[in-house]
Amino acid sequence: MITTWKTAGKTHADKAEFPPAPEGEGPLLEWYQAEDADHTVGGVVLGASIVVFLCILDWGFSWMSTWWLWAFAIWPPIAAYFIGRSEGFSAGAEWFATSRKAHVKLYELTKIKVEYQAGGQSIGIELTDADDRCVGAPLRQLQRNRALWDLVYNGIVHSVHDGSATANQLALDKLQLR
Repeated sequence: MITTWKTAGKTHADKAEFPPAPEGEGPLLEWYQAEDADHTVGGVVLGASIVVFLCILDWGFSWMSTWWLWAFAIWPPIAAYFIGRSEGFSAGAEWFATSRKAHVKLYELTKIKVEYQAGGQSIGIELTDADDRCVGAPLRQLQRNRALWDLVYNGIVHSVHDGSATANQLALDKLQLR
């Protein structure tokens, strides 16, 4: 388990952006979209780190009089806010979809790949099904909604233990698939 179980993210479906059930698939059972603040906090921390770095690099605060250097400190929270708004996930009994208009059939997976992202700061998962459709998502975000994660994880476990899917070493270790 990568994260702790708690109610997180947006809780009102009318205020969230998550993909609808794919055409021809079963009904949408669970969805998740992070709060806008979840990503924005990370952007603020990155922006503050850049300010500290520039202060250390300049041995003081004189860099602040150069207006264009502020762009380095201001862009991370703004970019993180808009990136965070675009991510939403949904799942049915047999499918998983992302906001990128992609979905996979969970019980027809052929490849499960888990890898470190952002310089080892987070872990991402990539799922590929028998029709060569591929979706990826940050693992921590998927695990924020326990019911959503249960639907996805059951499909992963089934596909791996059925022998139809291969998983990389990190997936076997982090998802406890042995």
